[in-house]
Amino acid sequence: MTVSRPRGRLVWRVYAFAAVMSVAIMIVLLFLPRYIRGARYLEPQAALLQHLVDRWSLKDGPMLVQSMERIAPRLRGRLTLYGNDGRVIWTNVDPTLDFPTDGELADLTGEKWSLSTGRIVVRSDDRTMIASYAPDRPGFPWSYVFPMGVGILLVVGGASIWFSRRLARPLGQLGRAARRFGAGDMSARAELHRHDELGDVGRAFDEMAHRTAAVLYAQRQLMADVSHELRTPLARIRVALELAVEDPTAAADVLLDVGDDLEEIDQLINDILTTARLDGEHVRIERRPTRVGDLAAQAAERFLARHPHRTLDQAISGGDRDVECDPMLVRRALDNLLDNAAKYSDATTPVRLAIADGPDVAFEVIDRGIGMTRDELDRAFTPFWRADSSRARTTGGVGLGLALARRIARAHGGDVTLASVPNTGTIARLELPATA
Repeated sequence: MTVSRPRGRLVWRVYAFAAVMSVAIMIVLLFLPRYIRGARYLEPQAALLQHLVDRWSLKDGPMLVQSMERIAPRLRGRLTLYGNDGRVIWTNVDPTLDFPTDGELADLTGEKWSLSTGRIVVRSDDRTMIASYAPDRPGFPWSYVFPMGVGILLVVGGASIWFSRRLARPLGQLGRAARRFGAGDMSARAELHRHDELGDVGRAFDEMAHRTAAVLYAQRQLMADVSHELRTPLARIRVALELAVEDPTAAADVLLDVGDDLEEIDQLINDILTTARLDGEHVRIERRPTRVGDLAAQAAERFLARHPHRTLDQAISGGDRDVECDPMLVRRALDNLLDNAAKYSDATTPVRLAIADGPDVAFEVIDRGIGMTRDELDRAFTPFWRADSSRARTTGGVGLGLALARRIARAHGGDVTLASVPNTGTIARLELPATA
């Protein structure tokens, strides 16, 4: 019922509009030339009257009267014949029609007739007779106008029903999809396979529904992942506290890990907040000129402090250029790329940090780790996704490093890209626009 009622109203609205327009056009075509008596409309009657007046001017009194008596029943208007001196020769109306005005007489000096609204004035070629004629307004042709009007309304009605149904069906389909989507069915789509404006609206709705469903899924996945990542360190902290209450001596070794767990939770929360702050098209960051070499050197120093047993090859010469950036955020991105290289490569293999040559500022982090397949590269920047497809504590982290690094780079007008070969290694490239 909710669909058929609007469709019925649409049919009547389309029909009413089309019917009114058809009737209006028909009225204009019928009445306009009849009641706006323009000169061109009266010219055929003026030509015929001119011919008759020429013939009548050749007849004497009795013959003229007889001729006029024969033609009088067939006249479709009022006629008065005048002599050149203004004397009334013959008329079929009382009072007679007015004698031609000075303006009409002036027209007759150079033209065959003088025309005005509802009035024709002609003069015979021998200039002895002048005729004033006011044709009757023709009667309304009901005999063919009424059937024609009925036929037009029937045709308009059929066309309106066809058009309305063609318009209402996709609108109803779009409305049902919108109601299903609003009720929580994320799979609802309009699927309007049309090559017109309605098809464009349907495709726009489907695209909007797809993006919205993806966002909602990502939000639910984010909540599930955050809950999962928080549950493990919180559980260890709870166990440590329970052991401390029961046996402080036995819990001493466990309590040493509480600080690491709290640091992990704090890091997770900071990553989530930073990622959320940088997620959007209009991100505001505080930029200042920063030496590229300083950014790389500080990132290398922190990497060696966190991973004292790892080897870091540095190729940061030529980093004397400046870049407009938020140095804390850029260092955070470099830290994430370096930590990611350390997690997914063997401890005996070196990690390389280099500054690449080019018009823009580019940092490269190269490892000789497990690498990634093409499918894994497509998902590498998805928050909480990790290439080892597990959440084992051996590698650490929660899968936000690459996603956060890319958001930081894009907030500066740059990007983070990956090139990887399975079982060979990965190259992570952080690019930033150079200062002009």
